Amino acid sequence: MSGIVDALVEGHASIARAQFLEVDAVTSLYFERCSEDENAGRNAAVQGEFVHVEVAFVLSITEYAATRMISLGCDLRLRLHRVSAAFASGEIDLGKATALSDALANVSDDALDLIEQLLLDGADKCSSSRLKARARSLIARHDPEGVRARRRRAQEDRDVRISAGVDGMSTLDGVLPAVGAHIVAAKLQTMSRQVCARDPRTLAQRRADALVALSEGRAVLACACGTDCGRDVEPVSAPSQATILVGVSVSTLLGFDDLPAFLHGYGAIDAELAREIAADGVWRQVLTLSEKDRHILCQNLTGTHGFSAGGPELGVGRRSSAPLVSPAAVAARKRYREDRTYRPSAALARTVRTRDGTCRFPNCGVRAENCDLDHTVAFNHENPDRGGLTTEQNLASVCRKHHRLKTWGYWTVRQIGGGALEWVAPTGSLVVTKPRGAFCDPDVQSDEVERFRLTESHVVERLFRCHGRGVEADLEFMLDSTVAGWRRRRPLARAAIPSHVVNEPPPF
Repeated sequence: MSGIVDALVEGHASIARAQFLEVDAVTSLYFERCSEDENAGRNAAVQGEFVHVEVAFVLSITEYAATRMISLGCDLRLRLHRVSAAFASGEIDLGKATALSDALANVSDDALDLIEQLLLDGADKCSSSRLKARARSLIARHDPEGVRARRRRAQEDRDVRISAGVDGMSTLDGVLPAVGAHIVAAKLQTMSRQVCARDPRTLAQRRADALVALSEGRAVLACACGTDCGRDVEPVSAPSQATILVGVSVSTLLGFDDLPAFLHGYGAIDAELAREIAADGVWRQVLTLSEKDRHILCQNLTGTHGFSAGGPELGVGRRSSAPLVSPAAVAARKRYREDRTYRPSAALARTVRTRDGTCRFPNCGVRAENCDLDHTVAFNHENPDRGGLTTEQNLASVCRKHHRLKTWGYWTVRQIGGGALEWVAPTGSLVVTKPRGAFCDPDVQSDEVERFRLTESHVVERLFRCHGRGVEADLEFMLDSTVAGWRRRRPLARAAIPSHVVNEPPPF
């Protein structure tokens, strides 16, 4: 089996090298024709104008494909020297070279070399779509000014088009700002799931029908079950708004740095766009602090211990008076009970899906909310204490196809800490996948030595001196929105509360 796999890998690399030679030859032809046009006295703006027609004829491809090949070749020869070398050696193929060329088209010269180098590290092990996503993260971090300028220009090209198809169908195509597109997608997904279980349509068909229903002014998709199920009754109150999930550091949100943020389902976005999303907090949910930072910040601002067991997902917290029993003990008892239940709680499900971002199988891009929550070690229904607990450390988002692949034993997987999964292919090859959620993408996180930590007390004090006490109100507002269960305006008379939730059976 290993011999077949080795032959497959080498064959693919050989094809990639041949693809490079073809692109390089087309590029040489283009420059040769440009030189001929220059010698003939033609204007520089039209030199090589018709080379794509010649290439299309010679290779029996479309003129569009020939134009793309010439554009890629010029990029490789004039700008992307590292990508060109990787392509020539067979490390990456035509699809990946094209993806990198498209992603790096407008990156500033100052940042290009570093981003190109970082992107090629491990490029042979990831898909073209993952390369594009990682490129967005790196560009947002290392070329933030360019990202903002390009986003503003790109928004001018937004449009929705309809073209006639065949068999009585038409194609709807559009270019929308990322946030707007996700609002539309979330609304269609919500409407498509509101029908009863007897509706005969597929989820894809229901999404298409939901778009038409929205255009007709209806907020509910009519159920097609053929009975009076009551699922297609228009709501009396206004329909709920879509929730857009954004990961952004508190320092970026307050304007003290410009680290890239993370739009769930899309990837890295620039800090300015993240602040615009956060400014409209009525219908968009914003992640602002990690669990560790939330605890430390609460302690620095108020002298009390913040406590939350829900992971990095932030929501609207409650406020209560001083507890009569230890909150840590109560939470631990609840956690002990939930860990031994097969179905995860809503809070745990949100935490795992927010952490993962997408399906955790190698190179799969299915969004986490459309995935199953798989117990890495199978849940023991007869005796849960024997293993396979329903905990964050034993759950992962896996799409239905790859869930079945794992269940049937074609691939095996284990948790190796920090949310990372180690997959073993049928050939015995090991592949490690890491979470790609809002706070897990290493490309959108600051380095520890560069990080502007609002969670350090001396930094908070310096901010107060430089920017006035108004910054305290901003920080406390975030705590009001995210820290559950504590009245912070006066010291609480209680025993010290541990900063973590113990995960032990009674007695505590």
